Amino acid sequence: MNALQDAGVPVASSCGGEAVCAKCVLKVLAGGENLSPPTPDELFLREKDNLPADTRVSCQARVLGDVTVDARYW
Repeated sequence: MNALQDAGVPVASSCGGEAVCAKCVLKVLAGGENLSPPTPDELFLREKDNLPADTRVSCQARVLGDVTVDARYW
């Protein structure tokens, strides 16, 4: 989420990155291996909201290399 915001890409969020709302979910198109492993909070949100396997809660994912994502809500 911070990497996207730093790049000027708007990211939806009601909780300000506190891993509560899951509105910052993004579809990972390429480079998923370049993201940090899911945190316990992200795993909880993924299960609670039944999120697809190709998505990540962006406030919980740390960028470790090149990644291509799609913000379907924009």
